[in-house]
Formats: sequence, C-alpha cells, structure tokens
Amino acid sequence: MLVAVLKTLFDRDLNELGQEIEAYQDKKALWHVEPGISNSGGNLCLHLLGTLNTYIGAELGNSG
Repeated sequence: MLVAVLKTLFDRDLNELGQEIEAYQDKKALWHVEPGISNSGGNLCLHLLGTLNTYIGAELGNSG
C-alpha cells in the first residue's frame, strides 16, 4: 500500500513540476535568479531530479 501511495504522490508532483517548467515562456528565464531568491527554477529542478535519481533510482531501483 505504501508503494502505491508514494507512486501516486510522485506521479502527481512530477507532473506538476513539468507543468511549472513548461510555464516559463522564455527558457532563459528558467535560469534567471530574481533578487531575494537564492536559486533559479532550473537549478531547483536539477536538485530535485538529482535527489530522486540518487535515492529512488539508485537505492530502490538499483540503477547504480
């Protein structure tokens, strides 16, 4: 049951992340850091995907 719940949450949230990335009209803006914000949207996305690859893919999925 836990796996099914986690899959549902990851599917939902990764789809939402994709929609947020696609909402950038200018892809250069994805890497722009606004004043008062520490990271660009693109950098945050890279961190999220790296973490998923490390902890979900490598550990649970045995992808290396």
